[in-house]
Amino acid sequence: MGYIRHSFKRKLFFTVLTVTLLLVVSGGFLTLQGFKTRIESDHEEEDLVRERLIGKKIEEIFSLTERALDKISASNVIKGAMEADPASALAVYSELYKATTEIRRFSVVDLYVGETSRFSTRARGSSEPLPSEYGVLLKADREGGRTVYDMDPSDASATGSTLIIVRKVSDIGENGYAVVRIDREQLTDELGGSINARDGFVLANKFFRPFCLIGTAVNSDTINKLRKNFLQNVIYNRDIRENVYISEIGDSGLVYIYITPPAFEESALRSGYQVVLLMVVISIILCLFVASRMSTSIAKPIGTLTAAMKQFRRGDFDTKVELTREDEFGQLAFGFNKMTSRLKDTMQERVEAERKVNEARIELMQAQLNPHFLYNTLDTIKWVAKANHVPEVATLSSSLAAILRTGISENQFCKLQKELDLVHNYCDIQKIRFDDSFDLIVDVREELAEAYVPKLVLQPLVENAIIHGLEGRRDGRIKITAHKYEAESEGKPSVLEITVSDNGKGMSDEMIALIESDDPNALEGHLGIKNVNTIIRLYYGKEYGVRADKLESGAKVRVSLPFSLDAPGKEEEKPS
Repeated sequence: MGYIRHSFKRKLFFTVLTVTLLLVVSGGFLTLQGFKTRIESDHEEEDLVRERLIGKKIEEIFSLTERALDKISASNVIKGAMEADPASALAVYSELYKATTEIRRFSVVDLYVGETSRFSTRARGSSEPLPSEYGVLLKADREGGRTVYDMDPSDASATGSTLIIVRKVSDIGENGYAVVRIDREQLTDELGGSINARDGFVLANKFFRPFCLIGTAVNSDTINKLRKNFLQNVIYNRDIRENVYISEIGDSGLVYIYITPPAFEESALRSGYQVVLLMVVISIILCLFVASRMSTSIAKPIGTLTAAMKQFRRGDFDTKVELTREDEFGQLAFGFNKMTSRLKDTMQERVEAERKVNEARIELMQAQLNPHFLYNTLDTIKWVAKANHVPEVATLSSSLAAILRTGISENQFCKLQKELDLVHNYCDIQKIRFDDSFDLIVDVREELAEAYVPKLVLQPLVENAIIHGLEGRRDGRIKITAHKYEAESEGKPSVLEITVSDNGKGMSDEMIALIESDDPNALEGHLGIKNVNTIIRLYYGKEYGVRADKLESGAKVRVSLPFSLDAPGKEEEKPS
């Protein structure tokens, strides 16, 4: 199998060959068998028709014979002559000839009294005496007035015998018998015209001893095999090629056998198989030719594609496949060329992107300050401000240090309480900037403050409220609340909703629509809200995010996200 598996050409050849041979062999075999079955069926029907015709002929002969014997038995003249009644011989012959008119053409009829033939339809001479112990007379004597059938042992042979039909007519004095003799030649003349030249016919007793053999049955082979099978008590047609039809003739104890040659000769069947074999040989040759042509047509473009792929794997992104075909191989070549072009462009874009990332990293490293140096500097500013009695500067440096510490932390999540502390620090700075023009109110229950949220999600919203909502107000107010809502469907987490509201100038409908839009570019110019919305949706999905409402005085922005007391990422950064 490895020899075939390692070659596409051999695979194609053996596939085509297998399918073709399967079709040819199975088709040829089924055709021959179907043809043979049909011929045999038609032949059998014809045989049965001819068999019925010859059966009617035999039944007609026996029926005429029975009728003649009935007339003889009913004739008082004949019975009287057998019982020593002094009737004239002329009257007896007249009655005998009238009774046997229908059967004289194929038989001889004798009237026996005891062992002697008294009257006969023979044209010349008289019949031989029949001993009283003769088998057929004994059977006729036992059967009374019934007709018995037997063969004449005096001329019996393997090729036939005279058929004797006897009926006891009188039992007064010496027994009287009516004896009908039909020899094999007469039977052959009567039945031969009803038999096909290729067929055979046998009239025999129940032990298959023949009375006459006609046609192809003359050689006695078939009747001898039938007798042998009968004596061995096996199926009657064993070792017999011919079709054999056996029928009993009433209650006479005789049978007739009709023999026909097989409908499909072995020579014809062998010729059919030879034709199938020839078709197999021709199929193999055609398969070799077709597989060779097809494999060349298919393997050549496959080889071209394979070579191009190997060249591409070696790093040659300018590899192209030149095929002018319009079939699937042409489409594969077109797709391969398009793929290599796109991969080349992608690699170039990737190299360019990596170059830009490296440049950004260098710039970041060049611009990066040591966080501890920044903390220490801000701490120094705070103590210098306190020493010089400038509390505002101390507040600014302390709050900025807290915000900076949270901003540069590697943790992406923190507890809500820490986020609220960050907002307090941010508002402390903004209060100094805006001269205490607003107040911050936080109304969050302790159990909700323990929930984890992405860091820096509230500061941009508070900043937006201070810069845009409370602009120009001296009595500004910002309120932060939090609520927990149970999930609408089983299997989903509860929802934490954080609200940032103000009493400022409010928010336009266009701005509310932009905030709630799914378009990531809709909030261009509002970087804080856009970043918060993007972070939440990236973490949790589009069903969460930022929503906005217009109030009678001011605006309200709502942040919804899953309620969780466990940090999704690293542990919360511990304060230093």
